[in-house]
Amino acid sequence: MKKGQAEIIGLVVVVLLLVFALIFFIKIRSGNDDNETKLIRANFKVNSALNALMKVSIGNEQMKDLIDECVLGFNACDDDLKNNLTYYFEDPEKGLFKDKKYQFIISRYNDDLISLGDGCKENITASPFVVRNSGKVELKICT
Repeated sequence: MKKGQAEIIGLVVVVLLLVFALIFFIKIRSGNDDNETKLIRANFKVNSALNALMKVSIGNEQMKDLIDECVLGFNACDDDLKNNLTYYFEDPEKGLFKDKKYQFIISRYNDDLISLGDGCKENITASPFVVRNSGKVELKICT
């Protein structure tokens, strides 16, 4: 065997080893997600849901404006706001959490103004939506 042929065979062996290593890596990574990855995805979904809810338009105002008025005491957190929130969470066709347990709280100075859903032992919490430095909106999804 000539020197050039031996080098080419060596190169082929190295390429085959790299291909098998790549296949092995892809097979492992495409398996079940670990808990940390699932937690990150779930947290992202909860944060996205809260942000989407704040941007929902009701009449001429967005939900965040209605909640802002509620926290400031302008509309005293009337039943209309509660009904709209319940609709967007639990509607059988369009609800964000029609098949999951959740807890949604609007509070001012740690006093709950509106609380929807049930509390749960383990949950994934969205980053709180702060309203005028005195209020906050929290969304928790039960796991």
